[in-house]
Amino acid sequence: MVEVIRNPEWKSVFTKFILVQLGLTAIIYVVMNLQTQSINETVVNQHAAFVGQVLSKQPQLEDQLIHTITQGTDPQDLKLGKQILSQYGYTNHMNIQDQPALSGTALPGNTALIFFLCGIPVLLLLYWEYRKLFSRIRRVTHAAEQVVEGQFDTSLPENAEGDFSALGHSFNMMAGRLSHSVDQLKQEKTFLSHLLTDISHQLKTPLASLLVFNENMLHDPHMKEDVRATFLERSKQQIERMEWLIISLLKLARVEAGAIVFQLQNIKPKDIIESTVQTLQPLAEQKKQTIVVQGGEDMLLHADEEWLTEAIINLTKNALEHSPVSGKVYITMEDEGLFHSITIRDEGEGIGPEQIPHVFTRFYLGRSNAKPHSTGVGLSLTKSIIEGLGGTISVSSEPGEGAEFRITFMKTVY
Repeated sequence: MVEVIRNPEWKSVFTKFILVQLGLTAIIYVVMNLQTQSINETVVNQHAAFVGQVLSKQPQLEDQLIHTITQGTDPQDLKLGKQILSQYGYTNHMNIQDQPALSGTALPGNTALIFFLCGIPVLLLLYWEYRKLFSRIRRVTHAAEQVVEGQFDTSLPENAEGDFSALGHSFNMMAGRLSHSVDQLKQEKTFLSHLLTDISHQLKTPLASLLVFNENMLHDPHMKEDVRATFLERSKQQIERMEWLIISLLKLARVEAGAIVFQLQNIKPKDIIESTVQTLQPLAEQKKQTIVVQGGEDMLLHADEEWLTEAIINLTKNALEHSPVSGKVYITMEDEGLFHSITIRDEGEGIGPEQIPHVFTRFYLGRSNAKPHSTGVGLSLTKSIIEGLGGTISVSSEPGEGAEFRITFMKTVY
């Protein structure tokens, strides 16, 4: 009941209806009072004429007549009078128009007309209020049609009280979510289109190489064993490259499409770094490189251990590949007030300032020739993982002075 009373539409109708009713009541009171006054005047005139006529002939009956008219009648006199008058058709059942006191008043018709006329303002009030109501409904219908047509910038008022404001708020939220969903679908469609194009482009070269190797081995039965072994080894390398590329692209697609549900928990990044060092130690030993780990003894992060490990391995592997023989890769963990940071720095050739904005772009190959077989997927995948975990990643570098990748996570109260 309280919600109905608070509704502005109900308040408007109720207030106006009460005002109209008060006005109509006052009009009916005045009209009926005038009708009653007219009847009273006619009855008084009739009684005055009757008394005057009787007393002009029999003055001795004055006290008796005045008492009968002003104080009421005696039941026996009333009965006798009705018997006498009924002989002349003057009874309770006579036509109202034959009653001299009512013949000129048309009381029933006037009363019916008054009530009929009083209904007109009520109908006009209902028409006015329902016109506004249907106007709002048509506005909602028009806004819904625009949303169906893909125009999501239409909004309904939602700042007032009442059910229409609540409906406007819900409609605006629905339109906003639909707009976001449509934009997301467009982005996913664009992403899928670009991804398929990139995959096709990246697989074209190794597939062409495999076809050449196979063609040579199939159509040259006299091929020397050492040449055949070389072709097989190159075919193996191309197959491994395609396998790594496809796996990485699938991971990247899942992360960027939001299909990954990260299992967030409290983890020690120090353990992840030490596991990464053990995994990449054989690669570092090939170029007599050293991985130096600093800090992070008491650091805790709220992240997904498996995916954060994937990102750290990609960055560390990238640093090793760009570092010179006997070079060092530094992995530093620091507490920076509101943030925890993990920095991976190499001693490689560095990155030019014109290349830095494109470092995390998928399939970008702009950093020297240190990785001639690189596909440019690793750093893009790493960035998507870190941002998916709620962190940020940045790169800084000077040509000839190595590159530094910095991961930051906001501290969480445990």
